[in-house]
Amino acid sequence: MSGPDKILLLLIGLLSAHLSLSQNHESIRAKLETLELESLALRGKVMPTIRAFGAESSQMDSLNSRILRFDSTALVFIKEVIDTHGWLGKSQIGAAANRTLFLIIQHAPENDIRKAYFPLLEASVKQGESEKSDMATMNDRILVRDGKPQIYGTQSHMVDGKLEPFPIEDVKNVNKRRRKVGLGKMKKL
Repeated sequence: MSGPDKILLLLIGLLSAHLSLSQNHESIRAKLETLELESLALRGKVMPTIRAFGAESSQMDSLNSRILRFDSTALVFIKEVIDTHGWLGKSQIGAAANRTLFLIIQHAPENDIRKAYFPLLEASVKQGESEKSDMATMNDRILVRDGKPQIYGTQSHMVDGKLEPFPIEDVKNVNKRRRKVGLGKMKKL
């Protein structure tokens, strides 16, 4: 086989591999977008269920069980995707699918999972491939779950039937920090 033939075969192989990877990214994107819609549909029922039946109701318990099952199944898929392909950026799978990677890891039951994948999200943000607000939100969740004050004020909990933020480090400058990562201003501090 001559030199030009070898080069042609190599180029065909590279193009084939690229097309295969592109098709793989497309199928991952489609699955991630479906997961996002399913997650939003389930979580969209939380406040209406609380308003209608109360936070301690059997209806809310049932919804929480469905959300936990969904999150567990989705997490298996997300971990496989990230472990195989890395934290896929917006240019590879689109903004919605990229956000789904964040959402599913964010909802993981163990903080160790968030801690393990946070550096990948952080690197993706530095490359402009993921949102700063997602990174800030996950950072806050990690801190709160470790019993530390959050930085951006993204994490809240119910206190006497009202959403209250968990403690915030240097609360007087929280809105400056929020602005830097694309989060809106906190009105109630």
